[in-house]
Amino acid sequence: MYELQLSTDEYRLLVLLPDAGDPLGNTTARRQLGWTKYRYGRARQGLLDKQLVLKAPGQGGALRRAPIAEDLSIDAAAGATTIRPPVAESSLYAPIRETLQSEWAENRGFHSFVVEETAFQGRRKTGGPWTRPDLVAIGTKTFKHVPHQQFEVVTFEVKPMAQLNAIAVFEALAHRRASTHAYVLVEHRNMLAAAYAKRLTALKQAARDHGVGVIVFDDPGDYETWDEVVVAQRSETAPELLNDFIETQVSQPGQEAIERAIEKSRAWLVE
Repeated sequence: MYELQLSTDEYRLLVLLPDAGDPLGNTTARRQLGWTKYRYGRARQGLLDKQLVLKAPGQGGALRRAPIAEDLSIDAAAGATTIRPPVAESSLYAPIRETLQSEWAENRGFHSFVVEETAFQGRRKTGGPWTRPDLVAIGTKTFKHVPHQQFEVVTFEVKPMAQLNAIAVFEALAHRRASTHAYVLVEHRNMLAAAYAKRLTALKQAARDHGVGVIVFDDPGDYETWDEVVVAQRSETAPELLNDFIETQVSQPGQEAIERAIEKSRAWLVE
């Protein structure tokens, strides 16, 4: 969180603007506040400089709250605002991994052998940055009336809201050739959703065109805020490519966990 200190006039103007983001004419706002043009202009410019308001069309001009202003708390006593800042992509990995291991796997009917962060592998040769997903989940799905288990290698490309664009789909598509499913996981704060609606629509269309899935979330650690808005299509990837992917992308302990799980499942099939 970070804090912006407002002047008294900036605070009064900000709280006057509708919470829903509707515009308020400059003339109307100035009259309601009882200010001179100079006083109003100074407060208006202060909020514009802090990126808490945006100019809106209208006779004589208008203001509306900026999208980020919907994601803040206002301290009336101090005349300050506290804003949830943009997050670093890497800070999303750990809570996402925990959610994938628990609720996501359970909801998918997925028995995970390993869920790992694969974004940072140092100098390890993995075939290039676009062949390296941010996270991967490897395991099996079982079905009530089907005797065999379905092996799955699911990759995830993570994008914070500020980096939301269709390029993420093509990064995920590069992973799809060596996996069974590829997803883009997008941070999508509910309070800022309207501001990024066009970008998300473009990303979803590109994902559908290429068989890539899209999951949006408000809180990476709260599965209740996750929404699979585009379902990933299964890719019938050759076993050799899946095996190579595991050997180049998954850690040695992860590979050993997969080997043990496969041996256990083979023993079950023999029985």
